[in-house]
Amino acid sequence: MTEFLLYLPLGIIAGFCAGLFGVGGGVIIVPFLMVAFELFSMDASVMTHLAVGTSLACVVPTAASSTWAHHKKKGVIWSWVLKLAPFLILGGLLGGWTADQLTGEMLTIILSVFLFLMACRLFIKSDPFIESEALQIPSNLHFGLIGTLIGWISSMMGIAGGALAVPFMAAHGSGMRRAVGTSAALGVPTAASGAVAFLIMGIDHPNRPEWSIGYIYLPAFLGIVLSSTIVARLGAHFAHSVDQSLLQRLFACFLAVLSIRLIWNVAS
Repeated sequence: MTEFLLYLPLGIIAGFCAGLFGVGGGVIIVPFLMVAFELFSMDASVMTHLAVGTSLACVVPTAASSTWAHHKKKGVIWSWVLKLAPFLILGGLLGGWTADQLTGEMLTIILSVFLFLMACRLFIKSDPFIESEALQIPSNLHFGLIGTLIGWISSMMGIAGGALAVPFMAAHGSGMRRAVGTSAALGVPTAASGAVAFLIMGIDHPNRPEWSIGYIYLPAFLGIVLSSTIVARLGAHFAHSVDQSLLQRLFACFLAVLSIRLIWNVAS
C-alpha cells in the first residue's frame, strides 16, 4: 500500500505536464520511476526497461484525457493525427524492440541527450512560434519519415513524442497551443504501440518483479493513471490560458531540467 501511494503524486505532476506541454507525461514518469524502483531495490537488469514500459502504458490514458480537453478547445489538428498515426505505431513497435537490445544506462544517456537538444532548439529560436495564416503541409513521405522517427524514439524513451512533435508542428505554422493539443493526440497511438512492444519483449524475462506483465509494473501503472488522467485536463486548460511565448519558454526549461537530471543520475 505504501508503494502504491507513492505513485499517486507522481501521476498528478505527470498529468499536469501532459496537459500543459502535450508530452504525455513520460518525460516526468521515467526518471521518477527509476528513482522509485531503485528505492524499492528492484533488479538493476530490468529497472530502466520497466520504467520505460510502465511509462508508455501510463501515457495512453493520460494522453487520451489531455487530448479530449484540447479537442474541446479546438486545439487538435485531426488531419495530421490520422496521417501520422500509422507511422507512429510502426515506429513504436520498432522502438520497443530496439530498447530491448540496449542496456539501461545506454537508454538513459540517449534520452538525456535527446531532451537537451530539443530544449536548445526552442531556446535558440529567439521569436516564439506563432500561428501562421496557413499550415505548411508536409509531403506524405515527410509525414512517414517523421512519424516513424517520433514513434521509434518515443517508444525507446518511454515518452509520448511531444518533445519532437511540438517543435515540428509549431515550425510548420500550427502555433504552440495547437501543436501541444495535436501532440497529445499523437501520443496515444505512439505510446500504445510502444507499450505492447515492451509487454511482449519482457514477458519471459527471469528477473521481472511480481505484479508485472512484461516490462509493465502494475502497481506503478495503476497509481499514476488514477491521478494523472484527472489532472491532465487541468494542464490542458492552463495551456490555452497562457501567452504562447511563455508556453514555449516553459517547455524549453522543462526539457532542459529533465535532461540535466538524467545526466546526473548516470554520472552519480
